[in-house]
Amino acid sequence: MIEHGNPHVLLDIGSAMPADRIRERFPTIYARCLSLGVDITRQPIPVVPAAHYFCGGVWTDEWGRTTIERLYAVGEVACTGVHGANRLASTSLLEGLVWGDRAARDIAARGPLPIVEAEEVPHWEEEGLEEEADPALIWRDIRTIQYTMWHYVGLARSAGRLARALRDLRHLQEEIDDFYRATRLSDPLIGLRHSVQAALIVAEAAHRNRTSRGCHYRDDSKNTAPI
Repeated sequence: MIEHGNPHVLLDIGSAMPADRIRERFPTIYARCLSLGVDITRQPIPVVPAAHYFCGGVWTDEWGRTTIERLYAVGEVACTGVHGANRLASTSLLEGLVWGDRAARDIAARGPLPIVEAEEVPHWEEEGLEEEADPALIWRDIRTIQYTMWHYVGLARSAGRLARALRDLRHLQEEIDDFYRATRLSDPLIGLRHSVQAALIVAEAAHRNRTSRGCHYRDDSKNTAPI
């Protein structure tokens, strides 16, 4: 699409499956496309790449424990060994169902944690901070992170794109940290700071990994590892 300037590619299902079968097997997709003027039993479907679920990267044991005491990882975020480098179909349901149950049982077996009362938690120190977080700046920075990740750390990765992403994200992180220290705390501001940190972790890991494996595809690497 980028190379030829096309707004979409076409997905043909009508020539491979009878119309009645399509309506029975894909009723929601059929109805949605029809509402947009596309009858998928007779016409190809215009499609574009979309953000999808990446496989979890937090290593856990058979009980969902991580290497940090009392921190568990369950579901999409976890790497338990059930799926390979490419998570297929509804493997995430297995992750959530099995490890959700196992993690809960392990937590219960360990006994309760000491209760911390609300008044014991120190208040956030905001002395001297009068400026409220500007929603326009937060919106712009979030969009910058999203666009950077989509274009440079997206479906096809290369050393050049990833290096550009890291430069842009590091500069943005400095700006956000300055913004964070000079502004009164708010949920959107915390989310923005976490977003740029998460983006940097993903981009850095992708930059270091020069082998294509599963959903991590490097178009500048000839090495492809089994999934």
